[in-house]
Amino acid sequence: MISSAAQLDKRDFGPVRNKILNETARGAATGVAVAVAHNGKIVWEEGFGWANREAAVKATSRTPFNLASLTKPFTTTTLMTLVAEGKLSLDSPANNYLPKSKIVGTNGSADAATVRLLGAHVSGLPTMFAMFDRNEANLARSPEALLTEYGSLAYPPGSCFEYSNIGFAALSAIGSKLTGVEIGTLMAQSVLTPLGLDDSFFGTSVARVPTGGAVRYDSSGNPIPDYTTATPASGELYASAHDLVRFAMFNMKNHYRARILDDRWIEELHKPVFVGPSGVATTFGWFTTHLKSGERVIFKAGGQPGVSTDLYMVPSENLACLVLTNRTDGRELCLSVCNEILSSYLPEWRQLEETAGPSPSPFVITSSLGGHWQGTLTNDGAKMQVRLKIESSDSATLQFDDQPAEKITEMHLEGVGFTGASNGVIESPDARRTEAKALSLKLISHEGMLVGRILATDSKTVVLPYVLNLNRAST
Repeated sequence: MISSAAQLDKRDFGPVRNKILNETARGAATGVAVAVAHNGKIVWEEGFGWANREAAVKATSRTPFNLASLTKPFTTTTLMTLVAEGKLSLDSPANNYLPKSKIVGTNGSADAATVRLLGAHVSGLPTMFAMFDRNEANLARSPEALLTEYGSLAYPPGSCFEYSNIGFAALSAIGSKLTGVEIGTLMAQSVLTPLGLDDSFFGTSVARVPTGGAVRYDSSGNPIPDYTTATPASGELYASAHDLVRFAMFNMKNHYRARILDDRWIEELHKPVFVGPSGVATTFGWFTTHLKSGERVIFKAGGQPGVSTDLYMVPSENLACLVLTNRTDGRELCLSVCNEILSSYLPEWRQLEETAGPSPSPFVITSSLGGHWQGTLTNDGAKMQVRLKIESSDSATLQFDDQPAEKITEMHLEGVGFTGASNGVIESPDARRTEAKALSLKLISHEGMLVGRILATDSKTVVLPYVLNLNRAST
């Protein structure tokens, strides 16, 4: 039912409500929750479909959904409470606060990898994703152990955008070092409980997930066995639409409960750190851009198996809109619902560009990229010799140790970076265990070298990062 506040807001949510009902009725969506806040009031919140179809549990606005990467702003907000207490400086080297496992400056200065850059995806740490069924819990590493295996810089800090869950593992380790408690407990103590977000809990709370959270479903509507991820601080939070819209209201400085952060610290969370070519900027946990009129939009999305979520805020209008789904393929529905709602408030609203990275363009060989290169690949115990040959705009090969050279396909330029796809066997425990052999390269020129990473992936959405450091070959 549409709330009475919506009547006061004089907004007709009927058409978008019918859209969601049609999607759930025809099986294109399983569970959906939506919420809208305007001028400090929740004007619509409602659930649709199933939180758990097999148990006949309906989704409501109070059903906790896994947020996936929408967890990240909660993690950075948790860290910001430590900044406000004087325990942490955003612009100090992260290694100052890491007790044992340090960020390693393989391809840049570790001292330049600040706390702020970790939360803004420009620290130089590479991307990563791995998931574990409950019976694989022993494979999940602590944040410190993960940094030991994967905490090497692929790029000089601040040089390029690279969406990095490992950076949030580092933030988790920092929070635990400063407080003595793990990130889920710290988040509950510092953010969730004081703000009255009573439906929300960290996904590593095994007791609550099977009974309290929405089940995750694949693109065919089949339930996905419960899992956790390698970097909980980047994606393990469960929250209801009701809680999430209240968190959005807090971010727009509508203080209705405990004042966990003064306005200046909220502004620090939203402060642009790295501005991409499209004008989209990263912040400490969020992304931000502007409408053509100049109005600022702060946003974050989440996506992983069984999850697609979206949240948009327009602070000048004191307006927030969010959609949560428990389906892998829910992204299109999230976007269409948010776009329809936001355009009813802002006629100029159009689907936003949402990446801070450059758009890919066809690869054209340059003097800084072309030629023969050799060096090493490291991470997770691997130390392999690498030979890269970029012969022309459409011919390149990659070779590990004595393995046969493999052709590089899908070559593109992304800003100053070279990207491509290949195949190969990386000799590391994680790559062998997951049989991750599909490779994705991203390299940039740095001081006459090529530096960057190779991602090894498998059919289970495992994404493992390996750091490359290449010099020009003598022959």
